[in-house]
Amino acid sequence: MGIKFNSHIYKLALTSMCLMFMQYISTNCESPYKLDWTQDGIIIGSGIGLGTVSLILDNNVKPMTIDEFNNLNRNDINGFDRFATGKYSDNISKLSDYALGTSIVSPLLFIFSDKIKNDWFTIGVMYGETMMFSGFLSYLAKGTVQRIRPYAYNTEIPTVWKLNSDAKKSFFSGHSSIAFSSAVFLSVVYSDYFPDSDYKPYVWGASLLLASGIGIMRIESGDHFPTDVIVGAIVGSASGYLIPYLHRSENKDEGVSINFGINGVGVCYKF
Repeated sequence: MGIKFNSHIYKLALTSMCLMFMQYISTNCESPYKLDWTQDGIIIGSGIGLGTVSLILDNNVKPMTIDEFNNLNRNDINGFDRFATGKYSDNISKLSDYALGTSIVSPLLFIFSDKIKNDWFTIGVMYGETMMFSGFLSYLAKGTVQRIRPYAYNTEIPTVWKLNSDAKKSFFSGHSSIAFSSAVFLSVVYSDYFPDSDYKPYVWGASLLLASGIGIMRIESGDHFPTDVIVGAIVGSASGYLIPYLHRSENKDEGVSINFGINGVGVCYKF
């Protein structure tokens, strides 16, 4: 016994699916960002290369020798940074780690926005690229410069704590770089999705306040000099701003783009 095919139901269902698909495409095309396979391939490839080199250099940093330790003199440090040589706090150092973790996961707040979470894949790729550059550039500098950390100059700290490779990784602050890249990324993305929002100053203020607090804690813990933190903040902020900027739809040429959202895949054509 066969089943009679109802062409009217088929046409109605097909029309409804088309309307839903077109509505999804229209929604995705309103996204301020889009991925470009060529551009993102270059960014990710460059980041992997940078990461490989930076991690090799970082792992090759040798522990401080007794001679290097005996020659340490806080008077050799510039006047702006010198006060940090009297700082040390393991508790503040650990607190800065927890604060950094909070900063890193802060963009997850985007999941509470229906407008932003539809672009979860695009935002995720952009954030991964941002973290990659802000983190690896810090490792590259640490392995190249090998600046002695402030706590190594503190005579109250046991010598055995200073005779390791980590004591030679002060410049520049990776905590500050990552914290500021996350803060600026979150604020820029929010501002691009909600350009008329009254909450923009609060988002910028709160995220930068957290990043600044992390930088201050890295100084108070004796892990970094102020200039380490300042350079880290500049590098991180640049990464957090430039990655979203490079992905803005308004900066793209004409053509087809593919957007991934929680509801599926949308295809947009810009002309």
